[in-house]
Amino acid sequence: MTNGLHRRLRLALVSLLATLVIVPRSLAQAPTVSVNAAASDSDSANAEQTSPQQPDANAPPQQGPKQLTDYVEAGGDYLDLSNGFGYWAGGYARGTVTKGNNIVNAEVNGQHEFGNAGVYLAAGDTYNFNPNWYGSATVGSSVGGFFWPRLRGDGFINKKWMSSKQLVTTVGFGYYAAKDVHRDSSFFVGSTYYFTKPWILEEGIRFNVSNPGSVFSPAAFVAVTQGRNKQHYLTLRTGFGKEAFQLIGPSVTISDFQSQTLTVTWRQWVSTNWGMNFVADYYHNPFYQRGGTSLGLFREF
Repeated sequence: MTNGLHRRLRLALVSLLATLVIVPRSLAQAPTVSVNAAASDSDSANAEQTSPQQPDANAPPQQGPKQLTDYVEAGGDYLDLSNGFGYWAGGYARGTVTKGNNIVNAEVNGQHEFGNAGVYLAAGDTYNFNPNWYGSATVGSSVGGFFWPRLRGDGFINKKWMSSKQLVTTVGFGYYAAKDVHRDSSFFVGSTYYFTKPWILEEGIRFNVSNPGSVFSPAAFVAVTQGRNKQHYLTLRTGFGKEAFQLIGPSVTISDFQSQTLTVTWRQWVSTNWGMNFVADYYHNPFYQRGGTSLGLFREF
């Protein structure tokens, strides 16, 4: 094993340990958060380790059999990049707390990317207005890491349809302020369908305008999930579209290009309240390819 690999592994471990130290305080305070990385990610309750610069990164949280509530999860990731772009490594912790009609979530994500490191912090709330309507709001910022947003906000409104409420439609808006001059505003529309058998189909498209330059960069995703709560969920997700820009250095960007993602997520319960979340991720654009995995452990309470 080379010294360089040793250093990378040590960095990933340090990032994960730092995250695990920080997050319990965040989650302990979660019930008092007003209004994610729902982000991330993407859905913070089920999120892959998605960069907020990826084309489908602002998919909304969904309420249904796939979502975990009242849980904590922590894990780490490592991804290799081609063409001399190095590696990504880090750790995360996230969780949700249910309080009345609210599902409050929080996330801490420490990452090393493009030779730089930083921590992203976010919190959000999903609110049930009635049996058919619910909404979510998210806000996030970061310390260090030129690749993280200075400020990110997302909001979604969701409607359940049909007699068994198995169809959910979603519209939303997002705002992303990078740590340079770039600012993104986006509109999202999508749907989720829960089949009577253990299958879930999700799709969505984001219409994004990036400034300066008013660059239009639409992107979409499709995801299929198989599984049942307390057993396992296996999700295959593909994203494709245009990116207006991506920061690869404090003052260096790549811009106006197509990118594609392919992600496989396996969430497996090993007991009633414990389980693991394994993600294999592949990303491609004209400048580099990225591939790797993340592994997390979760506990419901």
